[in-house]
Amino acid sequence: MATPTVVGVNRAIVFSVLARVWQVCTGPVTQILLIACLLPATRDYYYAFSSLLGMQVLIELGLHVVIINMASHEWAGLRLEQGILLGQPASKARLISLGVLMGRWYRLAALIFLLALFPSGLVFFGSQESVGVSTTSARATVTWQLPWLLLTAITAIQLTQLPWLSILEGCHQVELLNRTRFWQAIGGTVVVWCCLMAGFGLWSLVMSATVRLVCDLWLIHRRYGRFFSEFVSGDSDAARIDWRQEVLPLQWRIAIQGIMLWLAIQLPLLFVFRRQPDGDAARLGMTWSILTAAQGAALAWVETRRPLFGSLIAERRFDVLDQIFFRSARVSIALMAAAAVGLTGIVWLAMGSSTRLGELLSAGLLPVRATATLAFGFLANQPGLCANLYVRAHKRDPFLVASVASNLTTAIAQLTLGWFYGVEGIAVGYAAAVAFVQTPLLLRVWWRTRRDWH
Repeated sequence: MATPTVVGVNRAIVFSVLARVWQVCTGPVTQILLIACLLPATRDYYYAFSSLLGMQVLIELGLHVVIINMASHEWAGLRLEQGILLGQPASKARLISLGVLMGRWYRLAALIFLLALFPSGLVFFGSQESVGVSTTSARATVTWQLPWLLLTAITAIQLTQLPWLSILEGCHQVELLNRTRFWQAIGGTVVVWCCLMAGFGLWSLVMSATVRLVCDLWLIHRRYGRFFSEFVSGDSDAARIDWRQEVLPLQWRIAIQGIMLWLAIQLPLLFVFRRQPDGDAARLGMTWSILTAAQGAALAWVETRRPLFGSLIAERRFDVLDQIFFRSARVSIALMAAAAVGLTGIVWLAMGSSTRLGELLSAGLLPVRATATLAFGFLANQPGLCANLYVRAHKRDPFLVASVASNLTTAIAQLTLGWFYGVEGIAVGYAAAVAFVQTPLLLRVWWRTRRDWH
């Protein structure tokens, strides 16, 4: 087998980065349209819908990461020719068994998600004090029930497709997968813009989710229809995946870490919505979204190679693995540094500008000092994220204690400093916890496991 390209800007990375760059560039436009086209009460429902739907992590429990890693190990003995799965019979049987098992699990998870989240949303949004809208009368005029029902139903259907997307990623089909995600990002954004300008309000979220679902269904059932047709009648007794022995040991660790991460990120944002009714929450949310998109784009240099990492580990080609990882991680960190400096510079220029664009950016983003502090926190987080991908490619996850400790520290630091100093305190709390607790703990685990496992 030929040695893989070490860094290279392959097409998978290009489409992954383009999707995230699109999000970074269009995010401010979307925020401006939200302000211009939606009343304050409707905007509160819009943001609350997105936040509450994120609770699917409590149902999905990080299983998609396990699927990617397990599929990548089996793919070392497989190949795809004209849509047909070929290769070692044992690896093929195990991959099919994995898909059938995960498909069943996700159908059950989607049903639980729908039955739990829809009524929970009815209670949460039905409470006149839950969303933080300025006046009760304004909230009473918003028709949110039907959009919420359809949005949760579409999200549940998307959840049933997640194992198949994860298998495709683990089987090195990253280029077409990222290309589809790129067009999903464009289509979803354009649909939101058109719906907002047409006065559809909350229905813009429903239409955007529909675009994403249609793209997923086309990719899985049309483009890779022949590939997945073998999973329909598969799951033979030979080479069956053992859930308790192979899936559960990694899943429960990732699940706890995912839940803790969700709490560490969402609690401070919800806290600001409660404590800062003057718009700081929106500025924090927008700045956070831009940095998250930039971080995702930078992490693509490592993340898109996760299936390759798994295959190299299965073949015990650790020297090639390290060569690719170190060079890709350096590129990823450098890109995040450029994004952090760039965003801080844009905010600094906007604060001193008298133009309409400068005024909009000043009103929509955090002040310079808070932006720089938060950006530093995201930059400090990048090495730990790269190390996390490297270690989990071994189908093991020793990050549980480090992740729980660091996320608890991050949440406590943000809430404590945010209580006294508002959004600037939250930015300082996040940056300090990541730089001095989270990243050192994750890198220590990475260094120890790399030494012991290789």
